[in-house]
Amino acid sequence: MGFTDKRLAVISALAVLMMLFHLAAASPFWIAPNFVLRGVHLLFAVIIGVLLFPSKSRLFPRWVDAALMFVGVICIGYAVVNHQAIAIRPPWTLEATPFELFVALGTIGVVLEVTRRSLGMTITGLCIAFIIYAFVGPYLRFVDWLRPLAHRGVGINEFVDQMYFSFEGIFGTALGVSAEYIFLFVMFGAILQVAGGGDFFINLTRAATGASRGGPAKMAVVASGLMGMMSGSSVANVATTGSLTIPMMKKLGYPARFAGAVEAIASTGGQITPPIMGAAAFLMAAILGRDYLEVASAALVPALLFFAALLIAVHMMALKSALRSLDAAERGSTWRTLKAGWTFLIPVIVIIGMMMSGYTASFSAFFGVLTTLAVPFLRKATFVSAPRLIAGIRLGVEGAVVVAAACASAGIIVGIVQISGLGFRFSALVTDIAGNNLDLALVLAMLASFIFGMGMPTTPAYIVQATLVAPVLIKLGADPMAAHLFVFFYAVLGQITPPLAVAAYAAAPIAEETPSRVGWSAFALGIPVYIIPFLFVANPELLNPEFTLQFVGTILRSFLAISALSIMMVGWFMGMRLNLIGRGALLVVAAMMIHPGLITSLAGVGVFVALGLAQWQFARTRPAAAEGET
Repeated sequence: MGFTDKRLAVISALAVLMMLFHLAAASPFWIAPNFVLRGVHLLFAVIIGVLLFPSKSRLFPRWVDAALMFVGVICIGYAVVNHQAIAIRPPWTLEATPFELFVALGTIGVVLEVTRRSLGMTITGLCIAFIIYAFVGPYLRFVDWLRPLAHRGVGINEFVDQMYFSFEGIFGTALGVSAEYIFLFVMFGAILQVAGGGDFFINLTRAATGASRGGPAKMAVVASGLMGMMSGSSVANVATTGSLTIPMMKKLGYPARFAGAVEAIASTGGQITPPIMGAAAFLMAAILGRDYLEVASAALVPALLFFAALLIAVHMMALKSALRSLDAAERGSTWRTLKAGWTFLIPVIVIIGMMMSGYTASFSAFFGVLTTLAVPFLRKATFVSAPRLIAGIRLGVEGAVVVAAACASAGIIVGIVQISGLGFRFSALVTDIAGNNLDLALVLAMLASFIFGMGMPTTPAYIVQATLVAPVLIKLGADPMAAHLFVFFYAVLGQITPPLAVAAYAAAPIAEETPSRVGWSAFALGIPVYIIPFLFVANPELLNPEFTLQFVGTILRSFLAISALSIMMVGWFMGMRLNLIGRGALLVVAAMMIHPGLITSLAGVGVFVALGLAQWQFARTRPAAAEGET
């Protein structure tokens, strides 16, 4: 057995141990203290992370990795062993001993190194910048344009207390959510996927949508939404569903860049799809102090609008390109597919049923994981061998380790924002620029979300924005749930926003296109999705679905807004290509639908209907011009 094989065997063993620990902590038989749960979770993440991403040093790489793991065990293990003393330690009053300084700074160093290896320098560099800011803050008053961000300064004792000896730093809310909720849900998805659940959902979607024109594109949209129940990663969704849907779309005649863009957007949307959303949704529930089911319920209508916008776009493109549907043999039978894999619905039903019955997300995930482990053995056709099951557990742990590293690093940023008062200063700065205008503040918040989230995974991007951006919107009158969903949406949309559109980069090689072409196509195609956060901030009733006349009216306005933008981006309406005037009219329609108002709504509907009639009449009188246009 070679070194690589041995390392894989060690990772597999640690992955099984990590899963067993978290199942025990989520079970009704043991209540793990917070520092123990978070510390052990981080310790597993550090050791497995070092094994997954070994050192690339030319000199003694194995010794470098061994030293890093040793430091991690000593430093993080100290917090686990002394959790009771740390829990009652008075903040900022005790002078840290040399050894306490070592374990605190050592933990920070280990976390940043594992984050660098697993996620690159973007979030690591941001953490380092915030650490520097904590110590140089008092000197910023000597620089005119940085003076608004100056603060009194942070001493070394305050720093290590905040970062290590409290629940406001590395061991804060973000890592707690990763340990309590995210890990189990990632395991749930990974085991369900390796058991065959992913293939089942894709086949079911292909059978259900394949008969319609442009079926593979619609299949990509729906299947990626379903895959959101198993993966909180847009890149993982692209890799899973895109390998099937992108070649199918190209085969039917969709341009390669369009096929890649559809898959990138749809896979990104999986993170906002209830009932099991991306990892950051659990963080949102914890930060807001709400039940996770409330967050999932609030995200339901925005998620439906997200996928409706994309379905409209792919349907219009199918009409524009005169694309056919899948053959009967290619799409298969919905009933036969459901009959062959209905057992894969059991874990999903268990989790949804338990959460809707009032059980916590972690308790529901505990039984969801147990059910997922049992489901493959209910039928001979779905039987899974032990090596494959262990591979699924390892796959889930590998994803969870990256999330844990991101959450621990984000905790550093959150802790410094709190101890330095940066949150208040940033809020005051944006408020001054926006002049107490919520609409302008929303635009600034959108831009800030893209800047803070550029190149970062959704989870750390959301944490940074929830700390800095969301409080500004709440201060200016936005509903707290709407404010956090606003920044959450843009943290997700950062995955398809150039120049670092990671979901598009993942789709490009499958589509055999350049990443930039797929990225910009995804951004253009996703324009309708970018206004959804503005819609639910202006219309909070979208987040509290109740069947009232006002809610129905808001839904219709919102649907018309995203429809107008989707049609505008594709440039095809009522059987004819849209000219610039027609596209401009649809942009006006979308703008008039954002804010509630009878006159603007009626005017928008009037413009939309008039444009549709004009296009229809033009297509009737000039059929030759309408045929074959692409």
